[in-house]
Amino acid sequence: MGMFEVRRVRADEWRQIREIRLEALKDTPIGFGECYEDALAKGDEAWREQARKVAESEAAALFVAARESGRFVGTAGVFAAEASGREFVLYSVYVTPEFRGTELCMAGRLFDVAISWARVIGGAEIISLEVHERNERARAFYRRYGFVETGAARPAKLHKPGSLIVMRYDRTL
Repeated sequence: MGMFEVRRVRADEWRQIREIRLEALKDTPIGFGECYEDALAKGDEAWREQARKVAESEAAALFVAARESGRFVGTAGVFAAEASGREFVLYSVYVTPEFRGTELCMAGRLFDVAISWARVIGGAEIISLEVHERNERARAFYRRYGFVETGAARPAKLHKPGSLIVMRYDRTL
């Protein structure tokens, strides 16, 4: 499978961000709050600005699993959910199919880095995420990693019918 590194994305990597985002939206449309067509229609400047924000922000970050070739094969983002900075939300979690369920545990490594960043840099006390109720593969991984369902949910806007289930990291930060 080759070597890869898990790290924070850089602002100049907007093309790789676009590539993996479009891949993710095609592969698992139910996993994201954006549709493929809308993402595809974004101009280069929008992708550049998004990359700059997640590379430089003190309240949000995007982490990637990058191969030696520079190709991204996984992402996990995190952002501050409230002004106090106590709660951070994981988002944009995706691993290319060929790397899912392997001994590399790429999703786990991405989560490790994102949660550590939220805790150390952001001072997070709570880590949460939302997952579509029909996205069983993701829900199963989140449970294995230490997330529990809170009982809270909200209607899914894009993928109806259905709800987005709120899960919270239940391991000591």
